[in-house]
Amino acid sequence: MNARELLPRGKISEETLQALNPVFEGEQLSKEGRYQEAETKHLEALNNFPPRSPGRFLVYNKLGIVYERLNRIERAIEVYEKAVSEGAITPFTYQRLGYLLLKNNRFLEAMSYCEKGLSSLKRSPHINLAQEIYFWFLFQNLKRKIKSHLPDSLQ
Repeated sequence: MNARELLPRGKISEETLQALNPVFEGEQLSKEGRYQEAETKHLEALNNFPPRSPGRFLVYNKLGIVYERLNRIERAIEVYEKAVSEGAITPFTYQRLGYLLLKNNRFLEAMSYCEKGLSSLKRSPHINLAQEIYFWFLFQNLKRKIKSHLPDSLQ
């Protein structure tokens, strides 16, 4: 599978398509359950995008998912945090961080990422209303779960 087959003709440069090919290959490998190979493709793809670029944020999210599937949760958290440190404003990144940190009993950090995720909904230019509502409910549910683990003095 290559990017040219999946994306609209004429709207994306050949250079961008070349940069995206390892992303699509990694996604296909993930769907096949070949996570180690998918990791390799996504790491290769990271080199194709400059720091702080949307393409790089996409790859970080794909890598995070692969690490979750490999049960390398700390590595997934590191990758999602790297995306945030480079400026990612995708709600998905914040939602995954909140969820993984909750599962690792890091409640205050989880809550912080939920709050940042909620504010990212207002800043992300590529979120439509349905997505905004969807993520708003995800974050509210996650915050409720986190609060159930916090002492009253921290809520």
